[in-house]
Amino acid sequence: MIASFLRSYITVFCLVCLFPAAAFSFSVKGFTLDAHGNAVSGAAVFCTQDREARKAVSGADGSYRFDNISVRMMALAVYKEGYALGGQTCLPIGDLELNLILPPPGEVLIRVINNNFLPIAGARVTSMRVNDLFHVPVDELVEAGFPFLRSDDKGLLNLSCIPAGGYVKLTLAHHHYADSSVAYLPVDSRRRDIVLYEGVRLRGRITASGKAVARARVTLFQQGVGEQKVFAEALSDPEGYYHLRAPEDSYLLVAHHREYASPQPQPVQLRSGEEAASEDIVLTQPHVIRGTILYPDGKPCPGAGVLFRVAETVFEEAVSDSTGTFELRIGRPDGIVRVVPPPGFMTEILADIPVQMGEAMKTTLPPIKLKALPVIRGKTKFPDGVEPEKLYLHSLDLPAPIHLITEKDGSFEIHFLYQPEQKNIAFRLEHPFRFLRCDFSVALDQSAVTEAVLETFEPDLERRPPEQARNDMERLLGKEAPAFACTDWFNSHPMTLEQLKGKVVVLTFWGGFDNSVFAMNRLQEMQAAWELYKDQGDVVVLGIHDASNEADEIAEYVRSYGLTFPVGKDDDPFFSFVNYGINYIPQTVMIDKQGKVQYTQVENRLFELIKALRRRS
Repeated sequence: MIASFLRSYITVFCLVCLFPAAAFSFSVKGFTLDAHGNAVSGAAVFCTQDREARKAVSGADGSYRFDNISVRMMALAVYKEGYALGGQTCLPIGDLELNLILPPPGEVLIRVINNNFLPIAGARVTSMRVNDLFHVPVDELVEAGFPFLRSDDKGLLNLSCIPAGGYVKLTLAHHHYADSSVAYLPVDSRRRDIVLYEGVRLRGRITASGKAVARARVTLFQQGVGEQKVFAEALSDPEGYYHLRAPEDSYLLVAHHREYASPQPQPVQLRSGEEAASEDIVLTQPHVIRGTILYPDGKPCPGAGVLFRVAETVFEEAVSDSTGTFELRIGRPDGIVRVVPPPGFMTEILADIPVQMGEAMKTTLPPIKLKALPVIRGKTKFPDGVEPEKLYLHSLDLPAPIHLITEKDGSFEIHFLYQPEQKNIAFRLEHPFRFLRCDFSVALDQSAVTEAVLETFEPDLERRPPEQARNDMERLLGKEAPAFACTDWFNSHPMTLEQLKGKVVVLTFWGGFDNSVFAMNRLQEMQAAWELYKDQGDVVVLGIHDASNEADEIAEYVRSYGLTFPVGKDDDPFFSFVNYGINYIPQTVMIDKQGKVQYTQVENRLFELIKALRRRS
């Protein structure tokens, strides 16, 4: 959970850090406009914070306004028939002026069925994320007048409010089935079937001091490596009751309400065949932790993330306001307060602050001072007889990895965007042409220049079995690589496999809509490989984007991600993806100079595989 909170916090902070802080509560205002910049009057504008939605209607000039905005995540969405949804999701730390664009609409047609292929009527969209740009919390907005998005008697659901040429991620719910999240639905003419599976019902009541608690957010999740995966959520009704469904499995259950403290997550076992499981949750009066976060010059730092955790479980999250002040309302007196500073800064002393309150219900931490993140400088010691060369440097244990290429003499500077969780960060420095590398670690507080000594190593050239839940491509290993075909090319003239015989081909199937850390890490690896090998003549780094996006959209992905290696748009209908059996992206395939597939599992060894294949005749 800490890693996922860190990633989302950095992304959102970067959207709003240019706005000045002004007061304890703010206003957000702007205009609703069409794609040509003309005012759109009578549009419904929704503002959601803390799962409570408000509605405004744009005036004759397209203007809208919301007051009493707090320093909490805010979702804005604008809707009007005949247009696609527009919106913005951000963290307000001051008064905001945001214009909301209603683009031309497209359609996403889905059919909701069960595992017996029978249509499901009444399945509803509970949330959407449009073009990975803004969140639409449909369940909350419906109470404020947003249209219901439900499947009809034939299971059909036509989403006619998605921007033309765009895509949507959504969650579907139904009272007889487990929630289902769909990671990618493009706007096109094809109907997509979405299968809902019967889940086990979980019900219970949320109370505090013997009284019902309405609008408590109940979350069913599993603890993964570094983050929590949510399977179902529900709000308690006016009598405190909730119900939700999830697949048979073991989970943790927790409830949140801003006036109370959340207790320790409760273990829950859902078993198929049971009519319903029951778990009541009692909320308690909170222990309150207050504190202030200050920039290096002593000025207050608004918009810093703060969370309270015990072990790897996060109990509460908060954001510092315009005075740098934060407040955490927690259900237990001891744990860890973690500060997530804005990009470019780190805490002066500790990012993790142990808290032991004992019997006290309130405590105030000493001011938490920030300092600028350091720049780590280093140099490389090459073995005798090895000429200096640009090297590939990347981090090994950061949730958002760092990739860079050194100077010609092997010197480097490492710039951190955010404060890592650990004090020491592991890096690998690798020679692009020889089996030489150095694994080393740096401390955030070090001032001395790091010296990395390159040493020989034995490359890992074993063919690994396919990873669980990834593509199984063992059938291709050692055989002639299947053909690929693309309709549009970026950064390159058209290519075919036949033309690439005699070269090592590093082929990656990807989609710009996938902005996961895994995907971004792979694209950065590919870019580094292209920069180091593009002038060698015997290595081609090539990406094939899936066929669902339009060429101009792919061009924008290529530009925004800073990719300069050749990229092709797959030929319809997913010709290359089907030929290679690609179901999950990104997927990299290593093809030797004879045109045969040699490796499909390249994690943490891409460069050593390139070097090995270059040496084969």
